[in-house]
Amino acid sequence: MDEIVVGTYEGFLLGYSLSYEDERSKIKQTFATHSHTASVRCVSIAGKFLASGGTDDKVVVIDMKSRKEHTVLMNHDGTVNTAAFTHNGTHLLTGSDDGSIIVTRTGNWQIEKIWKKAHQGFPVTDLAVHPSDKLALSIGGDKTLRTWNLVKGRPAFTINLSSKGVTLPTEIKFSPTGDRFSLIHEQNVDVWTISKAGIEKQIKCTTKPTSVQWVSDERMYVGLDNGNIISFTVSDTQAQTYKAHKQRVKCLHYNNDVLYSLSSSGEIKVWSENDSKLSELSSHNAACRVTCVTLNRQSQLIKKEEKLDEHVEAEESIERTEEKDESDVSDEDGPKAPSPPSKRKPGAFVTISYGNDEDKKDGGAPPKKKFKKKKRNKNKNKKNKVVE
Repeated sequence: MDEIVVGTYEGFLLGYSLSYEDERSKIKQTFATHSHTASVRCVSIAGKFLASGGTDDKVVVIDMKSRKEHTVLMNHDGTVNTAAFTHNGTHLLTGSDDGSIIVTRTGNWQIEKIWKKAHQGFPVTDLAVHPSDKLALSIGGDKTLRTWNLVKGRPAFTINLSSKGVTLPTEIKFSPTGDRFSLIHEQNVDVWTISKAGIEKQIKCTTKPTSVQWVSDERMYVGLDNGNIISFTVSDTQAQTYKAHKQRVKCLHYNNDVLYSLSSSGEIKVWSENDSKLSELSSHNAACRVTCVTLNRQSQLIKKEEKLDEHVEAEESIERTEEKDESDVSDEDGPKAPSPPSKRKPGAFVTISYGNDEDKKDGGAPPKKKFKKKKRNKNKNKKNKVVE
């Protein structure tokens, strides 16, 4: 089962997974680490690496296989508000209160690109990477929406959000295919389209929206400040409301017909989706104030590696049985067919055999090299005689 990784105000990173006991689902804690000295603001995961940024101005990278701290990035001079891996996991984008956006290559963790004044020196609030990994969107304190070309490593264009009626944008998120993206500001959720680069639909909520989670390009879940979760589609005008938490919904995450909702009080709930309707599976109290969440799919990757290892072992066992069967055949059945050459094991030495008859007399040793005698230069000898 997948596990969710939660960031808290207390500087902890907590992991939880859903298990089934006595036909009941239960949320169990898998790990806990105190990597930050202040509150955690953002978390992102790609492959085996988990990156978290906080108000202590640092980005902590954790190896989720060994569950140990891999490296610490001290590239920002302010609170790290947002962090996002590219979908192929090759780069990490981080935005901070110092107004910069930094692109770091995973592996060597060296800076590949830095935009020092991404939003004219104002804090970078949030950023999102397109599923194609070719562009990214960012919002900041200058009330602008900026597009970044990740292929050429330069800014593409800027949209003034104040002209669109957007005053304080807080979150931006792409749909699964990247055709649309959502933008939260005040009590509104705006749905934008990439092709038109404009607002397609504006949804006004009764209370302030806090988080958006896309299910498909048409449907999404929105967490509200009063603890409710609403579900609506872009084409419809009506929304369905679920009473989820007593306090405000801090963050949401959806994967494989399962919705994870977390409140600011630390309450974690898992919902199953059937026919576009939610039903609560389990709940748990983290005893911490939750700030952000992401999903770790490392368990699926481990299963794939185990299957590959089993497949290799099965092939080796088949080859061994075939070799045994060939050795059991007697000479009465006629001459045996030449067996194929055995595969060289990795790291083994290569032996060379020489097939000439002359070489066999010498015990299989390689032929001796014949050295040609160098001709003396007669002109030089004559000159030497004259000098003498």
